[in-house]
Amino acid sequence: MQRDSCFYSGVFAILALAAASCSKSPEGRLPVYPASGKVTSGGQPVEGAKVVFYGATPDLTGKGTPAPTGVTDASGVFHLRSYDPDDGAPVGKFNVTIYWPEPIPPGADTEMYQRKDRLKGRYTDPQKSGLTAEVPQGGGELPPFAL
Repeated sequence: MQRDSCFYSGVFAILALAAASCSKSPEGRLPVYPASGKVTSGGQPVEGAKVVFYGATPDLTGKGTPAPTGVTDASGVFHLRSYDPDDGAPVGKFNVTIYWPEPIPPGADTEMYQRKDRLKGRYTDPQKSGLTAEVPQGGGELPPFAL
């Protein structure tokens, strides 16, 4: 009987260590913190740009890892979303992309019109954009992206 209890105690200890070392929440989500930033071009706020954060370290890549996203408002400010609106981003280092679509011309078929990037694709590849960011523990306001 003592042998069985030692076996189960050992199994329990291994499971407890595995659970403690897992960085994802019970729902399988990484913890996220509110994070925001700003995008400017030529010193002016960029409105309507899609900003995407791609994990730059192994702990932020792989299946189930979010790519936090935000869209800039009229003042160039974005709020990151990983799972829920404005919930933020996981702590860590990211490669960043920015896509700023041109406005749809009046009268154009909004479903058929293909919008061009005002930034000519310079910042749409996370490995080549040259844009990086680090979300600190607790989140917060990130340094601006001046394009």
